[in-house]
Amino acid sequence: MKHTTITIQELECLEHLRNVGHFVNTLMQEQDCTTLRRDPAQQSQLTSVIYLMTAQLDGVVERCNQRWLTGEANA
Repeated sequence: MKHTTITIQELECLEHLRNVGHFVNTLMQEQDCTTLRRDPAQQSQLTSVIYLMTAQLDGVVERCNQRWLTGEANA
């Protein structure tokens, strides 16, 4: 089995992407509360994609953090 190492810079990039996802999702939820949408189905699809992307990034960042901490503790 091949092990791939992730750098701190890559982890920071993943965290940034995750944070952008959270930010965009929050903005979309606020906008949904204050404006009417022309295409609710499209808005719902976009919201779902952003939620899934953010959830996946949350998982990746958490796993990378755990591996990094475990690797650092074993070093």
